[in-house]
Amino acid sequence: MIKRCLVLAFACVFIAGAQSFASDKTQVNFDQGTGVNSVVRSFGKEAQSKKFSSSVVKTYTIAPYESIHETGFIHKSLPKSDWESASVSAQRMSLPIPNTFDLRPELTPIQDQGQCGSCWAFSLTATNRDGHAIADGKDPGDLSQEWLVDNSPEADGCNGGDFDSANDFIHPGQPLAGSDPQGRCFYQEGAGQCPAKPQGPVMRIKAWHMLGKPGHSPSERDIEAYMTKSGKPVSVDVAAATGDWENYQSGVYNGCKMGQIDHMINIVGWDNQGAKFGKNGNLPPGKGVWILRNSWGTSWGMNGYMLSKMTDAQGQRCNDVAEEAAYFVFK
Repeated sequence: MIKRCLVLAFACVFIAGAQSFASDKTQVNFDQGTGVNSVVRSFGKEAQSKKFSSSVVKTYTIAPYESIHETGFIHKSLPKSDWESASVSAQRMSLPIPNTFDLRPELTPIQDQGQCGSCWAFSLTATNRDGHAIADGKDPGDLSQEWLVDNSPEADGCNGGDFDSANDFIHPGQPLAGSDPQGRCFYQEGAGQCPAKPQGPVMRIKAWHMLGKPGHSPSERDIEAYMTKSGKPVSVDVAAATGDWENYQSGVYNGCKMGQIDHMINIVGWDNQGAKFGKNGNLPPGKGVWILRNSWGTSWGMNGYMLSKMTDAQGQRCNDVAEEAAYFVFK
C-alpha cells in the first residue's frame, strides 16, 4: 500500500474549477516587503529563443507503484497582503510570452524526498536554489530541506507543510540554511537534528508572493508572464494521488483527474502548442503542456521531470496543477 503523508485537519478540499479555493484568508505573520517591480529582469530576446527540447507526444506510460514516494502537503490560505499587486499583474499581462519555454538546462539537479512528506521543503528550496543559480550563473549548492523539516514552526515535519511552511520561516532577514560542513543538516528524511540557527552557507530572499488575485487560482498567463520576465521557476501544488499522475513515466500526461491537493512541485517551462490566451488568461481547453519538476528522484518520470497537459477537454486543470503558485523576490 502506498502511504499518504497528509495531515487531514489541514488538507485542502477539492472544489472544481479555475477559482477553486476560498477567498477568506487566515492571517499569517509575514513581512511582505516592497519593490516587487525590481525583482524581475527583462528576459527579452533570450526568452523568445528558449526551445522546448522534448518532443511532444500524445500518450504517456505508467511506472510501477513501488517507485512512488510519499507526498506531504498541508493547505493553508494566505492573507491578501501576501498576493502580488494588481498593477504588477497588469504589467505582466502585456508581455510577449513565447510559445515554448524550457528552463531545464539551467536548473540544479533533481532531488529525492524519500519516504518523508517533505515535498513542500523540496519545492521551495528548488525555487530558491534555481532562482539564485539562474540569476548568478552559478549553483549556490544544496539548500537544507532537513533544516526546514526539523525547524519550521509552520509545518509538521515529515507529516507535511505548504507554501507558508518555508516561506514564512525564511522571511526577509531570516536565511535559508545550506548543508553545514559538519553534516548535521544533510537530508535524512526527517531524522536529522539541525540546529535552529543556520550553520554553514545561507541563502536569503527579499520577499515572496502568490501569483494571481486573492481567492482565485493564477491563470496560465499569470504564471507564464512571471516566468518569461524573471526567467525563474515557480512553486505550485498538485493532486498527485489522483488518477495516474504519480505513476507517470514518459510522454505527455493526459490522464487528467481532479482530486485533493496533496503535493508540491515546480513549473519550469511550457509549450502553448500555438494556442492563444482567452480573456480569462487561460488557453483553450485541452491546449498547452506544462514542464514540471518533481522531487521523487531521477528514476521517476523523464529523469525527474514531467510533461503534462495544462487542462482536460473541459478546461479543468489537469490534476489541479497550479491551483496556487508562489515565487520569491531575490535581492
